[in-house]
This record gives sequence, structure tokens and C-alpha cells, in this order.
Amino acid sequence: MIQTLHSQRLVLRPFSKADAAAIQNLANNKEVAGIIGLPQPYLQEHAIDWIEIQPELIQLGTEYPLAIVEKKSNDLIGTITLRVNKEHFKGELGYWIGRPYWGRGFATEAVKRMISFGFEDLELNKVWASVLLRNKGSIAVLKKAGLFKEGILKQDRLISGKYEDINLFGILREDCSRNR
Repeated sequence: MIQTLHSQRLVLRPFSKADAAAIQNLANNKEVAGIIGLPQPYLQEHAIDWIEIQPELIQLGTEYPLAIVEKKSNDLIGTITLRVNKEHFKGELGYWIGRPYWGRGFATEAVKRMISFGFEDLELNKVWASVLLRNKGSIAVLKKAGLFKEGILKQDRLISGKYEDINLFGILREDCSRNR
């Protein structure tokens, strides 16, 4: 089982069923859902179903979905996941922050901590992420966290009936070590 991860202002921890209402509340925002493709309305059953599959994923070491909790308020403010490809020693980052918490550096802090977990604890060689071309906030987060743009996948995702381009970002263990 994964231990809780800490950063300066955040705790990244496994979800519990008690988190379902907070996730539903944050995920029901159209701006958030439009960027990450969540169903709308986002029902509490969606959150519960998602939370229930997580312990097995963590146990298998294939996916590490964690709640992002602000230490000061103890509020659940978002989620971050590292999906592990064991064959190639790489992990895909996925994350979102609830709309009321945007612009405070929480996503960057969580991403940096998850990258450290990937390289130090999981011994990955690469951590990567995909982001919609129009998601300027998330692109800024990835750059601040030290990831480099690797390319664009044209019309890679169908969101609300429209094909969207995706930016790919990545960081290698050796790049991360050099920047310390």
C-alpha cells in the first residue's frame, strides 16, 4: 500500500469513500469537466465507483490515484494519478484541481511531488503527461514542474463532439537529477 506523500502545503493520500461528496462537488464544475472529459452531471455514484477500484490498482502497482489535500484547511482540492507502465519504466501523470483552488500553485506542487515519487520510490525512467492544446493552465503547470514539450498529437481526443489536439510533455530521471 502506498504511503501518504507530503509536500510543503499538500498531502497526497489514497482516497476513502468519505471523499466521494467532495469529489462530486469539485467535479461538477463545467470548466473542470470540459478540460478532462468528466461526465456531467457528475454524480456521487461516479465518485464511489471510481474510489472503489483504486485499492486494487495501487496494490497491483499499475496506478496510484491520490487525493490532493491542502494541509492548512484539510480540504480535498483535487486528484493526481500516476499510471505505471512496468515494462518500459515510465509513468503517465493525470491530475485536476477544483476550480476554487486554481491559480495558487497547488497543481505544480502536487505534480512535482508525484514526479519525485515516480523516480525515487517507483524507480521510473520517465514521467509524462498529455494535455489539451487549449489547456494553458495545465501546460504552465507541467513546464513549471520541469517537463519538456515532446510533441503534438493532432485531433487525438473527441471532446463534446469536437476533435482536439494534445500536447505531450515528459521528463527523464536524468533530467530531474540534473536540475536538483
